Amino acid sequence: MHAEIVATGGAGPPLVYVPGIDGSGELLLDTAARLEQRFRLTRLRYVGHEARDHGALAASVERCLATLGAPRTLVLAESFGVGVALQLALDHAPRVAGLALVNGFARFHGRFGLALTRGVFTLAPEAWIRRARARFVQRGLFAPRRDAQALRRLLALDGDWFGAGYRARLGMIHALDLLPRLAEVRCPVALFAADHDRVVSSVRCAQEMAAALADVELTLLPRAGHLVLPLAAEPWEERLERLARRAGLSY
Repeated sequence: MHAEIVATGGAGPPLVYVPGIDGSGELLLDTAARLEQRFRLTRLRYVGHEARDHGALAASVERCLATLGAPRTLVLAESFGVGVALQLALDHAPRVAGLALVNGFARFHGRFGLALTRGVFTLAPEAWIRRARARFVQRGLFAPRRDAQALRRLLALDGDWFGAGYRARLGMIHALDLLPRLAEVRCPVALFAADHDRVVSSVRCAQEMAAALADVELTLLPRAGHLVLPLAAEPWEERLERLARRAGLSY
């Protein structure tokens, strides 16, 4: 499994999106166009089904960054991608100007449930998985706060969300524990955690990371679920501009 570039667009300081466990690079939805008005946005996706560790996946992200021509870039990551972004900042620090980490973790809580989920999606028939995807999107990702347009766009996306690549990434989570090394991260970090996240214990995980990081700001997102980057009401452009200023990137 490795990362590759989906698309690059816009103008301004370089910003790279590292996706969550879906791996598609598509879940920014309309927020991608908003970010491209102020940043040079590059979206990544994960390719391949073989299980790798976060270090190998972060190394493939670094190879993508090396092709962009910018010595340092902001990294925006969500959920599973937060571990990849943290590993990137630890192993390839000169590439990373700042981290914006959304509803993610350096160590996952609830590993029994993680193993159970992996087993279910390994054994379940395809028709059941398709029904589960629609239910999961509507009740698990956005609730209790919903954005009707983002929900429609998300349900319209194609993709093998719960296929072999998804299951391989689920397996990678068990071995992830970067909390003991977070003091080594020297770039500025912006943490964002939704208080109604049903997928990740986002607030708890963000507080753990904030306690260990040297240069960090934590923002709690009220009444929001796991998927918050596509929400039109959230000022992601301004938040990332603030991080860019903290990182010393010029416009």
